[in-house]
Amino acid sequence: MSDLITNLIFWGVWLLAPMLVDGLTTLASLVGTLAQRRRRRYPALAHFPLVTIIVPVYNSADTLETCLRSIAAQTYPTGQIDVLLIDNGTSDDSFAIFSRVHGELRLAMHWHTLIGRGKSRALNAGIHMARGQYICNLDSDAALAPDAIAQIVTVMEADPQLAAGTGAIQVLEPEPGAPPIPRLLGECEFLEYLTAFNVGRTYQTLQQNLYTLSGAFSFFRRSVLLRTLLYSQETVTEDTDLTFQLYEVLTDERISCITEAIAYVHPIESLARLYAQRVRWQRGQLEVSARYTRLMRRPFWQPFGFVPSRVLLVDHTLAFPRLIWTMLLPVLIGFGYSSALIVSALLVLYGFYLLVEVGWVAVALIGVDAASQRRLLRTLWLLPIMPLYRMGIFWFRLSGFIHATAEPGTWSVTDPLSQVRDGIADLRRRLR
Repeated sequence: MSDLITNLIFWGVWLLAPMLVDGLTTLASLVGTLAQRRRRRYPALAHFPLVTIIVPVYNSADTLETCLRSIAAQTYPTGQIDVLLIDNGTSDDSFAIFSRVHGELRLAMHWHTLIGRGKSRALNAGIHMARGQYICNLDSDAALAPDAIAQIVTVMEADPQLAAGTGAIQVLEPEPGAPPIPRLLGECEFLEYLTAFNVGRTYQTLQQNLYTLSGAFSFFRRSVLLRTLLYSQETVTEDTDLTFQLYEVLTDERISCITEAIAYVHPIESLARLYAQRVRWQRGQLEVSARYTRLMRRPFWQPFGFVPSRVLLVDHTLAFPRLIWTMLLPVLIGFGYSSALIVSALLVLYGFYLLVEVGWVAVALIGVDAASQRRLLRTLWLLPIMPLYRMGIFWFRLSGFIHATAEPGTWSVTDPLSQVRDGIADLRRRLR
């Protein structure tokens, strides 16, 4: 009888809690996403408002031309697109590339140079110079799908209460000659982003609880944007900070994820870059949450409306079972649990999260464009790897939590392996 009770406690604490929370969340998001898609019907545009696209430029020589040509190739009338390129400290050939492309493309483009660096400063300068009814922020290493601007303007013109929207970000295929590890990371990123925008953020839109307007590609009504303090320089995730500001100033208006509008970004170059990116995102989440205490006091149990405390509850408090799983499994053997039981539990948990991945991909497959569907079908072999990839991302984010409590916020974060190598090199220098 005691063995039965022990096993029930083991399975209940170590398996049921994460499976129940993640299972219910996944089921709700899948059902909500399918319901949201059935309602999306928009009339064709009757007129074409002026759109200002702000492109912050910092050493973007490798990607800037592709970005600008994707804007010039829009199905939206290019005469109604005004492009502001804000140089915030570029030291490469970005301006030379702009000058050459400017002479080739029939597109209104203007280059402005700031003294000093900072993406927030560049975006704010562009916003103050913008003339368009709509303002679009686009990273210089991103490229728009041909109908991206038309899609997002169509949705916002059809819904006057929609104050801002984020497009869907898709990860491009790795270069043919890319090494195996970056190629694998790039394909995992593709699946991660595809499900995040076409399921996760779509469901957040249904809940009116969209957490972040993507810094790579977001769209605003100029009149609403100017009601905020614009982008903050006091956090490493200025896009999340602006999203929180919008929730504070909006009354009846909403923000949304508009998955019909797609921007493509390059895959991450290395595991170290992925680590630095996710540490920065996690740190920014905590920084912004600390800045908006009034929003954080909203009750986490309310089903609709922006409730950042619920996001933190799921991301941090309910993530501790995963932490304990990883750290204390060897200790459980010392407490008398058999290795066979622990391995069986791990396999059950892995199978559950693999099933979650299958659900996300299946729902995403229904709603994406034909090209994305074909690529998605080609990468289905990655599904067994995705639970392990997401566990790695969890550990990167946990490191971001530690950074937030111990170190000042910066855009550049050194990964643990590099820190160890630097420490050993420093020790050798001292010994000499």
